[in-house]
Amino acid sequence: MLKRVYSLMALGLLCCLGANQVGARELVLAFENTLQESTSLDAMARSQMLVRNLATAGVPQAMFLIKTENMGVKNSDRVALYSDKGHLLVNAGHNHSLVSKSDLYAYEIGILKANRILEQFPGYKKHIHFSTLHEVADTGIQRGLIEFLRERDYQPAFTGFNDARGVDAYIDQLYQKKIRNNRRVDMAALEKTYVELMLQPLQRQDEYLFNMLGYSPRQVLVIQENDLAAYFIVALVDELAARGWTMIAAEKAMNDPLVNPIALAGWGANSYLHGLTGLPELPVAYPRVIGERQASVDRLLQQQVPGFIE
Repeated sequence: MLKRVYSLMALGLLCCLGANQVGARELVLAFENTLQESTSLDAMARSQMLVRNLATAGVPQAMFLIKTENMGVKNSDRVALYSDKGHLLVNAGHNHSLVSKSDLYAYEIGILKANRILEQFPGYKKHIHFSTLHEVADTGIQRGLIEFLRERDYQPAFTGFNDARGVDAYIDQLYQKKIRNNRRVDMAALEKTYVELMLQPLQRQDEYLFNMLGYSPRQVLVIQENDLAAYFIVALVDELAARGWTMIAAEKAMNDPLVNPIALAGWGANSYLHGLTGLPELPVAYPRVIGERQASVDRLLQQQVPGFIE
């Protein structure tokens, strides 16, 4: 009942804010599956290209979700690069997995391990994005985690739900296969298609929310930290700007209770849109690219980048 009251309070505040923000379309960029190994690009070169292109595109501050299990010397240098360039580091746990059995104590230990590793970086402000808080899971564990985090002054980091999530990972897998096989890739056509596939679901969701709320709420676009992100982020942000989006600092959105209702009502990343609209929370934050979803992506790739799918 208390959670419902907090959600309504947040929604009321947001509606008041929205009355002054009609037409404003603000977006945070978030990168997940960070610290991936070298692929067609060396891992450090990929990170350097990404932060350089984020600056070129005029992104004031992105959010990097960091799982610390593979934090060796080289990956520590990559995290330091993100931090030194002013980006927000987010604790995504240490080595937990949604498919492995665990318990509250194990999750707490993982969060504390990640916190200990990340606290050396100025870009880390104790924000957390932990999958067990927003995926289908034991509600008792979720409640215990929320209490654990609140007692230790962690801050919630939301991402919301967007159908583009994971599509870029799938496209990158196809790209890496082409490169391994020494096959030519039409990068200009692939860039155009990548941007279109990333923005179509965001555009649809924004139109839906605008029709429901009367304004465009701040949103988060989740991008995989991979080679294609490093190559195409400038084109992606340029197209976002052309469609009326303004990139804002991640920390500004995460720390603003008016646009982060989960600061009042919970910690699950999917609680953000639930807090705005009152609609049911979506139980899965990371939809897989399979079935009809994969088929629709394949169709567009085949149309616009002939020969990319073999």
